[in-house]
Amino acid sequence: MYVSVQFKVQLNGPDRKKLLELMRKQSSAIRSAYKLLKTQNSHSQIYQKLRQLFPDLPTIYISSAIYKAKQYPTDKKVVFGSKAFFEKLCKNKNKKSKGRQQLKRKWKEQRQGTLISVGSKADKGNRLLRFERDENGELHLRITTGNREFIYAKVLRKPSNEKDKWNMFLAMLQTSWQSKAYFPYTVELKLRDGEIYGNVSFEVPTPEVWLTKEYGVIAIDTNASPLHLALAEV
Repeated sequence: MYVSVQFKVQLNGPDRKKLLELMRKQSSAIRSAYKLLKTQNSHSQIYQKLRQLFPDLPTIYISSAIYKAKQYPTDKKVVFGSKAFFEKLCKNKNKKSKGRQQLKRKWKEQRQGTLISVGSKADKGNRLLRFERDENGELHLRITTGNREFIYAKVLRKPSNEKDKWNMFLAMLQTSWQSKAYFPYTVELKLRDGEIYGNVSFEVPTPEVWLTKEYGVIAIDTNASPLHLALAEV
């Protein structure tokens, strides 16, 4: 069973600019990958063409860009940045109006504000967007920006209740760090209203079934009348 959990990250100054530039580049690579998919290019052909088009983008981000592009149906026309926003922009011709400026900002955020990295068990869960704790125990997202170059974004997320799946993810992370038995998780970042939000997807292990009906079934009712206890065995 796959589970997805949302979170938020915080970055300021030069590191935030680096992340936004990285998002812009991969978003452009996703659009290019989609166009190449529509012309029946193979995965390896698309990969090589994207490497030529985006030499500054780490190669693993290119593989993830192709993965993201494949999520869009190639038999339909896709408007990156939202078709609704694009149509509203076309109708609003007043370039100086605040309404049009806000629409354009939201359209550009959706069009240029995506960064995704597909998880890998061999890369401690995720090679490019990896969760780590610092020396103070605070959770950060380590974001690869180049060859062994990283920035660290503070993760802003608190469990909402005991059943919050974020608790499950944190427990799985802690276990993997201690046992070094890592599990893959895919992270996607999105820019929305100037804030950076994330979504992490991971597979929850299915518990092994060890209780069966092979030797029969016993049922107990502890609120039976008149003795408050009833037992049935099959």
